Amino acid sequence: MHSIRPATVEDAARIAVLGTHVWVHTYATEGVSDLFAQYLLTSFAPERIRALVTDPGVVLLVAEVEANLVGYIVMRFGSYHADVPVEIETLYIQDSFSGRGIGSALLTHARGIAMARTGNRAVWLIVNSRNEKAIAFYRSHGMTQDGIAYFELGGFKYENKVMVARD
Repeated sequence: MHSIRPATVEDAARIAVLGTHVWVHTYATEGVSDLFAQYLLTSFAPERIRALVTDPGVVLLVAEVEANLVGYIVMRFGSYHADVPVEIETLYIQDSFSGRGIGSALLTHARGIAMARTGNRAVWLIVNSRNEKAIAFYRSHGMTQDGIAYFELGGFKYENKVMVARD
């Protein structure tokens, strides 16, 4: 059984490690280049996670199983795509906990928070176009593609799908 709660600054190290683990497992399929290493050390630094936890425009929820972190979701309010003001910046689940309903529970909680703050459960996100597992997950939750965006790193462009759930 899992539990979901708001993250605290004390969770920053665990979130950083889990985020790095999921990112490497998902995107560094050909190994970890120096470019990827520098990106990961910056993007998942505990001080950056602590800043997210204390940002009033962000909600960060964690999922735990037996007091161990197994997933998290980052929501940013005021980050618009078309008329949707809530972005899901990150939804990561440790691979060994995939398929247990944790991602669904985090997304459901996030959409409930969006409803409480904005009066609407609509959210949007960007997902790597090659991440078929994540795309299928989002589609199973009623999200549809609403454009293409690119993640740029070190002169390389990676295609992403913009997915939206409207209510």
